[in-house]
Amino acid sequence: MTRMNDGVNDNGNVNDDEIDLFDLIDDIWSHKRWVFIGLFATLILAGLYLFKATPIYQTKSKIKSATASDLIEISRPQLADIFTIDVKRAFSLAQVALLSTEYRKDFYQLRLDEIKAIPGIYDESLTLEQNFNEMSQQFSVKTSGAKDSEPFVEVSLKSPEPELATGMLNKYVEYALSRGLKDVYDTMQSKVSGRIEALNYKADIMREGYLGDKARRILELKEAISIAVAVGQVDPVYRNMDLMGGQEPPLYMLGSKAIRAEIKALESREKMAEGLPRGEDHFIKGLPAILLEVDSLKALKVDLNKIHLARVDELAVMPVKPIKPRKLLVIALAVAAGLFVGLFMALISAAYGRHKNRTEEKNRLAKQK
Repeated sequence: MTRMNDGVNDNGNVNDDEIDLFDLIDDIWSHKRWVFIGLFATLILAGLYLFKATPIYQTKSKIKSATASDLIEISRPQLADIFTIDVKRAFSLAQVALLSTEYRKDFYQLRLDEIKAIPGIYDESLTLEQNFNEMSQQFSVKTSGAKDSEPFVEVSLKSPEPELATGMLNKYVEYALSRGLKDVYDTMQSKVSGRIEALNYKADIMREGYLGDKARRILELKEAISIAVAVGQVDPVYRNMDLMGGQEPPLYMLGSKAIRAEIKALESREKMAEGLPRGEDHFIKGLPAILLEVDSLKALKVDLNKIHLARVDELAVMPVKPIKPRKLLVIALAVAAGLFVGLFMALISAAYGRHKNRTEEKNRLAKQK
């Protein structure tokens, strides 16, 4: 009966299926030329890749929130009940503008001639939409997180032409922020216009009510004077309301003299108010204040150049070193891959040599028999 012990049989021979570490080391050392060949080959390939690969540069611009002074121009007292915006809201709108694909596409079309001048950015064989999608992928936007001390937006652009990309990114940031500000301004203007329209409507309603009340009062007085004349009532019948038990007496009891005076006063109001800035509107309670607000809103002028939704904290600067290819990483991977390939080739060569020797030995023993 044969007894196995640690891969050795009773006759002291080593089993064929056992792996001896020292034999592996001897095989590698005796075929070390394959290790060097594998390492050298991968380094050559890595060098060719680094030589032919187009370097890609990345430029960045950082945008931070504005200050309260940047929003004073759009925080006028006239806008208090119509349109308000604080620093946090302004930065949020700036962030939306920088992330907007629509703004990016509009900018792309506006700067198409400049973009075509950047090698590797525009492909004539593709459609405008396809080219835009390709370039849009080179843009990246990073926003601040909860752990950051202050909010920010970082916009970056990758390109093989660092100088052109730097200028392009700065122009894009400027365009996006100005476009976002223009949208805010348009929103404010539409709200102001809506407020003016509502106030004018209210003023018209008040005028119609006043003129209606005035016309009705004159008609009532003319009716009363005809009665007073008919009954010969020239002077008022009463001196105070207590005589009528607290109720308003008939108008004719005022007397024709008083009634004529009131009619004349009502009919001459327009002429009386000719010298006033708002004419007869001054007789309408609350209307002058409304008209003053309308005039104030119409006279409102906002200078967009004095407003900033956000501040460019860091302009894009032309990068010195490319982000791709990463030479040290490529060389390190090439060395690792070369060693692996070389070791594998050395072991294969050693295994083939042993197989060849065993085959020759078997053939020699067969001939001797």
